[in-house]
Amino acid sequence: MIKKTLIAIVSFVVLYVGVVQVQVHFARHFFRHASEGTQKEELRQKLYTFSFTKYSADGEKEIEIEGDSADVLTQAVDLMNVVAKAYAEEVPVTITADGGRYHKDTNTVHLQENVVATTENGTRLLTEELDIDPTKKTVATDVEAEVKKDNINVKGLGAFGDSRLKNVKFKKNVTVVIQSDETPTEGGPTIITCDGPLVIDYEKNIAHFKDNVVAEDHRGKLTADLMDVYYNKVSRRVSKIVALGNVVVENPDGNKTYSDSVIYLATEGKIILGGDAEALYVDDSKIDLDEDLR
Repeated sequence: MIKKTLIAIVSFVVLYVGVVQVQVHFARHFFRHASEGTQKEELRQKLYTFSFTKYSADGEKEIEIEGDSADVLTQAVDLMNVVAKAYAEEVPVTITADGGRYHKDTNTVHLQENVVATTENGTRLLTEELDIDPTKKTVATDVEAEVKKDNINVKGLGAFGDSRLKNVKFKKNVTVVIQSDETPTEGGPTIITCDGPLVIDYEKNIAHFKDNVVAEDHRGKLTADLMDVYYNKVSRRVSKIVALGNVVVENPDGNKTYSDSVIYLATEGKIILGGDAEALYVDDSKIDLDEDLR
């Protein structure tokens, strides 16, 4: 009887110890994996400073990128608080953005949210998305963009330009506002709109407008199919306008002239009509004008 009791007690102790060991094993396993998961989550949440510089085959610097990233080892590096410098002719355009992505395989950069590109001469491009190709030395966006330089503001849907913003093309729905240095009593800004595209050459101070172009200020309104607007860099005013195709000039009194082409010399206040031309006055009288009326 005593022998059976001892065997039962020993068996119970062995079983109890076995159960306890199993519980300890599973507890260790659980806490080890939980700890690893926490470490991985902390690693994902930790931000690293990402810095990258790309050079061309000739050894010229093409782009510098700095920003914060949670993972700098992937092919596509997501960035926050981005500062990029895109180089062309050894002079960088500094571009800032709230976020973006650098693609290591193509060496291209996509920036987004509060994107501002600034050149050394003060030209600024503002948009919500911008793609940078350092090899081609171009910047581009498909969303609304604005370029500010001196007293000229340009807005349009979609823009493409070189890295130094010397030449910028707006795709469509363009509005250009040229602020005048005249007093408010003498006049206001010149506003030019077109369906697009618009190409601006900031070095040559000329803008090429296309499709349904309308230029208007206190002196009247000029509409045409195509229009080249020349800008005097010193006076910061429109110096000349060359308009082609279905040209209509309307003065503040409502009188209109129609012609195939017009050259408007702003500094002289002179209009040169070209091709077939006629004038229509507010009293409904119509006058045919000679070609190249001066």
